[in-house]
Order: sequence, then C-alpha cells, then structure tokens
Amino acid sequence: MAKNQNIGSLIVTSIWRWSISDISRVGFFIRILRVFTFSTIRRTCMKIVIRAKIPGVLAISPTMSCNYDCVGCYSRDRVSENELSTDEIDKLYKEAENLGISTIVVTGGEPFVRDDTIELAEKHKRLLFVIITNGSFISKELAERISKSRNVITLVSIEGFTADTDLRRKEGAYEAVLSAFDSLRKSDAFYGFAATNTTANSENLCSDKFIEDMTSRGCAVGFLSEYVPCGLNPRMDWVLHEDLRVKIRNKVLKIRREKSIIIIQFPQDEYGSDNTCSAAGKSSIHISSQGSIEPCPFVPISTESIRNVGLIGACKSEFMKAIRKRPGLLKRQKFACALFEHMKEIKKLSENIEKISIRKK
Repeated sequence: MAKNQNIGSLIVTSIWRWSISDISRVGFFIRILRVFTFSTIRRTCMKIVIRAKIPGVLAISPTMSCNYDCVGCYSRDRVSENELSTDEIDKLYKEAENLGISTIVVTGGEPFVRDDTIELAEKHKRLLFVIITNGSFISKELAERISKSRNVITLVSIEGFTADTDLRRKEGAYEAVLSAFDSLRKSDAFYGFAATNTTANSENLCSDKFIEDMTSRGCAVGFLSEYVPCGLNPRMDWVLHEDLRVKIRNKVLKIRREKSIIIIQFPQDEYGSDNTCSAAGKSSIHISSQGSIEPCPFVPISTESIRNVGLIGACKSEFMKAIRKRPGLLKRQKFACALFEHMKEIKKLSENIEKISIRKK
C-alpha cells in the first residue's frame, strides 16, 4: 500500500476490504463511494457559487457532557451549557449537504449522551458520519440502528488492553468497549477502534497481539491519534518523542501491508509529507457544542458562531483565512497538533480580527 494515501482513500480501502468478505455488505461500500463522489462534485461547484473554500470534513462536538472523566481529555475544561439544539444541528447538516461536505466527524464529550445523534445520522443519508464514542451507550438496539443507517462509521475508544484502558478512562471501561464491539459485530455494522497514542501505551497499541485482537473482534479500521497535552492537568510525560514517532509510523505502515485492518494515524496521515495541518477550513473545521466556529477541537478559539453566520459564513471566516495565510501556524514542531503549538499566536490573531470587525460596524 502506498505511503501517501490520504485519509479518504484509506477509509474507502477499509470499507472495501470489509465489504468483499460478504456480498451483503457491498451496498454499504457503494453508498459511501457515492457520498464521496457526489459531494466532491458538488463542493467543487459550490466553491464557485459562494466564492470561498469549502472543507470536505466538518467536525462537531454536539455535547461536552460525558459519563467518563478520562485523564488528558481535551474536552474536560469545556463548558456544557447552551448547547446546540436538535433543530440547529439538523440545519447545520442540511447546509453541509448543500455545500458538498462529505464527512461529519462527531466527537465531544460523549456523542451518544444525546438521543438525537443517531436520529440525525439516519436522516442525513448524503453524509458519512464518523462517530467517536466510549462505547458505553452502544446497546444491541443502538448497534442495529447504526448498521441499518448505512452511513455511519463507529469508532470505539480504547487505550490498549484492560490496564491501559481502565487506567485512563475508568474501571470497567475496557469491558464496555468489548461489549460495544460485540453488539456492533452481531448487527453487522462497519466499525473500528480509536486510540490515543501515548508513551505509556504505544508498545501495546502497536503490538501484533493488540492488532490481531482488534481484528478478531470485528474492527475493520483503527484510528491512532497522537496525544496532545491539552485540557486540565496535561500529561507532558505522555508526549511522544521523535524516535518513538518514527518507530510507530513504520509499524503502522507494516500493519497496512500485512494485516486485514487499515490503521489511520494522526497527525501523519493528515499532515502528509509536507507536515502541514489541514484544519482551519483547509480540509476541515470544528463546530463546538455552543456553535463556535473553531480551527480544530484542540484549539477552542473563535470569532464567530454558527448560530449567527451559518456554515457559509464559517467557510468565509476571516479568522480561518488569516490562519491559512500564515503557513507557519500550520506546521507541526514538537507536538501532534500544529495549531495547539501556536495557540498564543492564534489567540492574538483572533483578537485582531475581532477589532477589525468592530471597526467595520
């Protein structure tokens, strides 16, 4: 497998491999391929219409509430009041469809704290939903709805084996993940795992034993995200050093060549060979639970609300444009997230944008 595949092609490859093992699954592959194809065409046209860059991916945190209290989670210091209503999110997804956005990454918080998470995914069939969950809410009934929707990829968060997962999340978290996998497998849903890669768990996450265990439990895809030291009480000792990054990258590429599961690695597969972030409206944008338009989930800085300007306004955001015009802000150095590394500069940039906006008024 080529080293320079983008994330979209990696996802399609994982769905294809999963689909050809059972003829009844091919319909899921065809649906997702159509979503990507038609959205790309529509997005190309709509860029001309609105005269603005349109990202292919919309990340949204519909809630910051969670039944877990994970160590090092970026959302632990976020507010959970005045969150977007079902109608507001529904409107946002309609705008995304109209603009040709293909993928909605649903994070948080725990998305399934909200009853409308799966309802909205079922309603908006022209979008692919990637829902990142701790798995504790995935019952047999929910798994069947996910499977029948045919436009949802469920990623269940896990940190390795029992000790790794329960230590960071809470006692019993590992068993909850296994239960979620079991329900998703029995419903024949397309799903995988999501893991935060730290110095504490990298040996287990990249081991043949763990990968084979995930494959045996029905995971068709795995997302490895390098730990970013944000939120309350960040763990600087968990940050990967360069030698370990190289070792893990080589292991990921080896897994792609030799195993049936596709592993997608962040930031490497997002940033590419030029080591450049694709957020801030370049290829993705983040909407907070209060509707704030943000460069990415790790950078809670905003100058506008989706409630006021809509998704077209988000695409035309002067703040996002200002970030993209400064290539240095999109270059990763020590940490996994370039924008997080340049938080102070981005904050100052947002303040300047707001001052200019006030003057214009």
